Amino acid sequence: MPETIVIQGRNIPYTRGAVSVDECVLDPQNPRIQFLIGQRAGVVSEKDLAELIWEKDPVKALGQSILQNGGVYEAIIVQRQGPKFLVREGNCRTVACRRLLEQHPNDSRFKTMPAMVFDVDLTEEDLAVLLADMHVSGKLRWDAYEQAKHVSDLFNVYGKTYEWLSNHLRLSKGKIRELLEAYQTTTEYLSLHPAPVNVKKFAVFHEMMKKKDLRERFKGDAGFKQSFHKWVSEERINDSKQIRDLPIIIANSEAVKALDQSGFEEAQKVLVRDDPSLRSDAFWAIKQATEKIKTLPADDIQDLKAGNPQKIIMMRNLYRAIEDVATLAGMKL
Repeated sequence: MPETIVIQGRNIPYTRGAVSVDECVLDPQNPRIQFLIGQRAGVVSEKDLAELIWEKDPVKALGQSILQNGGVYEAIIVQRQGPKFLVREGNCRTVACRRLLEQHPNDSRFKTMPAMVFDVDLTEEDLAVLLADMHVSGKLRWDAYEQAKHVSDLFNVYGKTYEWLSNHLRLSKGKIRELLEAYQTTTEYLSLHPAPVNVKKFAVFHEMMKKKDLRERFKGDAGFKQSFHKWVSEERINDSKQIRDLPIIIANSEAVKALDQSGFEEAQKVLVRDDPSLRSDAFWAIKQATEKIKTLPADDIQDLKAGNPQKIIMMRNLYRAIEDVATLAGMKL
């Protein structure tokens, strides 16, 4: 019995059923491996596609999950292609099932998969919108790089506006801009450093795009961009969390030198030497308290003058605590 799904205001018919894994054809337009496909010259065969997909660690984990669950239960999306079915969504599950069938050739649990079967009515744009519903704003979200690429395709290939993207993906316009710029800067980096493993460095560029000062400097300062690429390519920066301290580092010439020569850890040591509060919760609290006391409101000063007992006790306790630490440390204040 045919059913319909509404995509972009159109009712598109499909049928539900089980499709044979042997009759499924992998999609060379699979958005999750387009960068990897681009690394291979010429036409990519079905076997090549399967190998590229299987190389992704999450697909191996997916295979184990399918084995433990006794088959695929979430419907894949396919389009009829003569006697075969082109897999538009679910290529990873298809490859995982093929691998399981190689290991368990007589196990019927891995021979078929539930599917939503479309005919020719599903366009590339329809599919892009449907995949966004499922893997950008839905429960089964892709990796951050894959999400950003898909948002970029919707914007640049299919002409979706910020307004449409914001409403449809339930993301703020600021978040959309952030994803688009992170994908663009990562793509530029990958053009210079095309090793497939570098896709994982998207997180570093994404974090940088969240910080206005770094984002603007990266766009406007070619020298800084070149240095940033060097830090990332040489593993001087290798974790997106490190970007949070980068504005402090680049404001300190000695820390920048340490970052350039040795990496983030050495740069952070320079910062901590100059400001212990960066690594010590206790000294962070002391620093904050010092700033607060230096700008103590007039009302609090007046209360102390008037003999407010609780406030006086707190000030005395602070004074005594500082004296005690100084005594233990053998230092003079």
